[in-house]
Amino acid sequence: MLWYCPSTLMKFFVFAVLFSLPSLPAIAQEVQVPFDSAGTIMTIDQNLEKKLDLFPTYPHFLEARLYRETDSSYQLEITSFENSKLLKDRVVKSATSIQAIQEDIAARLGPQKAGQKLDQSSRTKLLIWETLLSFLGYAPAITSAINSNNASVGAGLELVIGGLGYLIPAALTEHAPMNDAEGSLALGGAFLGAAHGVLLDIMLSNGKPGREIGPVATVVSIGETGIGYAIASKNNLTEGSADIIRYGGLFGMMDGIGMAFAVDHSATGSLWSALGLAGSAAGFAVGTAMANHEPYTRGNASAVLTAGIYGAMIPPLIYASALSYNTNTNPSTGLLLSAVAGNIGGIVLSNSLMNGTHYSNGEGTAVILGTTAGFAIGLGFGYLIAGSGNLNFSPWAFTAPIVVGTCAGFAISISSIGKGSGDQSSTGWDFEANPAGLLLGSIVQKRAMNPAFAPSILSASYRL
Repeated sequence: MLWYCPSTLMKFFVFAVLFSLPSLPAIAQEVQVPFDSAGTIMTIDQNLEKKLDLFPTYPHFLEARLYRETDSSYQLEITSFENSKLLKDRVVKSATSIQAIQEDIAARLGPQKAGQKLDQSSRTKLLIWETLLSFLGYAPAITSAINSNNASVGAGLELVIGGLGYLIPAALTEHAPMNDAEGSLALGGAFLGAAHGVLLDIMLSNGKPGREIGPVATVVSIGETGIGYAIASKNNLTEGSADIIRYGGLFGMMDGIGMAFAVDHSATGSLWSALGLAGSAAGFAVGTAMANHEPYTRGNASAVLTAGIYGAMIPPLIYASALSYNTNTNPSTGLLLSAVAGNIGGIVLSNSLMNGTHYSNGEGTAVILGTTAGFAIGLGFGYLIAGSGNLNFSPWAFTAPIVVGTCAGFAISISSIGKGSGDQSSTGWDFEANPAGLLLGSIVQKRAMNPAFAPSILSASYRL
């Protein structure tokens, strides 16, 4: 039997909804409408514009969207990249001119082709990750809460739940749009929701979770998947904006947990989980503010992610080397505070560097790989110096090459890319970091208590 009741589950749903509210951008009193009479072309991107040639006066065209105002007038929003700046032009259109555009599109594409332009570019990626998460996460998490010694029953339930993890999302998204932004924020909700569910259960159980932790994590994960999709869809987010919002929630959660242990070295489960949830909510709000202030591409968001991750690592290395840090004699407060400060500083620095830039997916990946290469080279030199035996060993001999190599890798990558190409086409391979896996991986419990979530820390995928 499951160790939770419907009233408790309702609390979890309420917490999940309330927790995600800070990430809601302001919704204007306008509605996005399709460009075609079939209602399937919501956005004209670079690839479609090459076929339609509707906006020849914009040589660096990125995308166009159409909105209907409350007075039944229309606004045509055209996004372009000019003089190293991302520009958005709004043009008022009458109903007659919109009808002419729709007829023009139908004539150029044909009714059959126009009907095939429902943007589901991220549907395959969503289904793959949801299937993996169902088999490797939801299924073990739910069955671990069932007090059954029958291995066949447990295996059967896991297979059924895992299979439903594909069939249900597939049915729900069969005729629904699933662009890059919607897929990004939905998957962000799935993985972050799992972590939020774990933290929520630890907080409510006063640091003593029971068998219910797996089902709670599953419920919150599924709930935040839907919430993330709805936010991206209703607010017409770009993929970069969706990324920066979910990265804000991730970093905020990590910083909140770090602050808890900085304040109290023996922080209770209820304290660090509560601060983790509060930090994630604050991070969602900050990410939303950043996305509203500056249009982000996915490449730009990747650069911010890279700076945030390595920024949390470099200051603690410097701090530990300066003090010849010893865990037996030095408190962890300084290390944790320096990590939080480094994370925030990295985000602030990279956000300023991204001002007026437009990185493509490939250029964002280059920042991740270039910085990681610099870290690896620095770490390698650190091992060589430490193992040479020719120098009196000092912490700086090991950490200084790491710090220099990482910073050099990031700086060289950013300077070589400059303002970016403005190209939004896919590069095929996508590399993505998911530090939330560190949190879930650190909460290791016995089989009876283990929610069995195993999201990756670093993933690589090919855009199909």
